[in-house]
Amino acid sequence: MTFSTHESQARIDLAAAFRWAARWDMHESIANHFSVAVSPDGREFLLNPQGSHFSLIKASDLLLLNSADADAQKAANAPDPTAWHLHAVLHQQVPHARCILHTHMPYARPCVVCKILNF
Repeated sequence: MTFSTHESQARIDLAAAFRWAARWDMHESIANHFSVAVSPDGREFLLNPQGSHFSLIKASDLLLLNSADADAQKAANAPDPTAWHLHAVLHQQVPHARCILHTHMPYARPCVVCKILNF
């Protein structure tokens, strides 16, 4: 695979963000996803593959998707449907949002909140 210099750097940076998120214990659940827009209009973006552990994601693992291509959901390596819908729309509608990080951190879980509040 060959990537443009811009896309290559975006892949490296996003893979590093996944690994740091895992180090900070921000990788809980399967509904966590990060993306980076690689086109000026935000339509092309990189997204983590479904089911990949953040600590293991490499730059070459990231999916290059186009928000105008709904067939991405039919591909063999289809992204998580929630990730696809959230990130595709956000990058397309807000192209200056170059990087979107969506996590479910441990302290955001209701059970943890209940423990803190003694419920």
